[in-house]
Amino acid sequence: MPNPSDSPDDPSASPLELLRARFALMPDAREEGRVLHRIDEVLMIAFCSMLSDNDAFTDMEAFGKTQERWLRSFLPLPNGPPSHDVFRNVFIALRPQALLDILADWCGDLAGRQIKIDGKALRGTAAASTKQEMVHVLRAWVSEAGISAGQVVCREKSNELEALPRPLELLELEGTLVSIDAMGAHPHIAAHIHEAGGDYILALKANQKEAMRAVEARFAQLDAASGFDAAAIAAAIAAGVVPGALLAPGPLRDGQSVALSHGRYEQRLCTALDDLDFFHKSWKWAGLRSVVRLIRTTCRGAKREELSVETHYYLSSLPADAPRLAKHIREHWAVESFHHVLDLTFGEDHCQVREHTAAHNLCILREMSAQTLRNHLPKSSIRSKRKRAALDPAFRSELLASISHHFGA
Repeated sequence: MPNPSDSPDDPSASPLELLRARFALMPDAREEGRVLHRIDEVLMIAFCSMLSDNDAFTDMEAFGKTQERWLRSFLPLPNGPPSHDVFRNVFIALRPQALLDILADWCGDLAGRQIKIDGKALRGTAAASTKQEMVHVLRAWVSEAGISAGQVVCREKSNELEALPRPLELLELEGTLVSIDAMGAHPHIAAHIHEAGGDYILALKANQKEAMRAVEARFAQLDAASGFDAAAIAAAIAAGVVPGALLAPGPLRDGQSVALSHGRYEQRLCTALDDLDFFHKSWKWAGLRSVVRLIRTTCRGAKREELSVETHYYLSSLPADAPRLAKHIREHWAVESFHHVLDLTFGEDHCQVREHTAAHNLCILREMSAQTLRNHLPKSSIRSKRKRAALDPAFRSELLASISHHFGA
């Protein structure tokens, strides 16, 4: 039987022993002498339960009771599996940072990686009857690791900007690229990233009116000089007329890409400028080297009435390399795809745990589970792997073994 006090850094330990040792070292705020279930037992059962498509505290109790024989192969369980109240009490008492430290270790060194920062609402935490506000999680997502390097919570979406410096302060930004949507387009955020040795791509919208007007006007001037009329193309599409150049672009321009996937056509045209003389307040943005415009034309089902054109603007400390910038801008939305997985596959928006600390801890455990399922080979949907894990203890053991390469990264 593995000893829960074994060092989590022991290279000879199995992945399961390493994870259990990390859980065993977490601070336990429960009253000493009245604890029947060790914290590593509770968290290991909760983690295995979530891997197996059982997300609620009552589900975790049922999982522990029905899978007790399998659980006893690596947990002593002298008092049997915990009840749902035990799971709830532990998740209320546990500091989220203890679980976030595991995410940071799994993520590894951030240098050379792109950190995508985006917020997500935990909709089930709101309660109209008691006027309880919804919790928003601000996630620093690293696609290469398939996990967050850090998280913070705030009570309202309007407070995300106020909370944004906190994850930046917790991360080693030297050599990283930080991409943020329009909430992060503020000079003090750019200065923080630049001073920490990182680069940034910040979406520019109406919350920075002067900068937005200046950038829009400059691109309009350049379009007029080159004969490119983005507004006319958008108007033609709105009228149901498809310009032939959109669906048959011929040789692609620098910074242009075309994709057809799952019946959805998308053309992206990225233009980057490094001559910032037009931008009289560029000095406010520390390290600014380029302004970027991305025109995205999409068509679903090859129907003209479903065509749309969207224009987005960005400020970046990277050189004006349009293909590279377009690639990083597109990669930013991997975090949105992950949020979709949490809602669709893990039912995060439907979770009715309203105690904020417990809700945040469950959010982190979902992320740990999703990353473990995604990185298990061979590749298949997370939903199907969760269903299989619920039915097959051997497959569940495979999943636990697949996390081995994330420790000590």
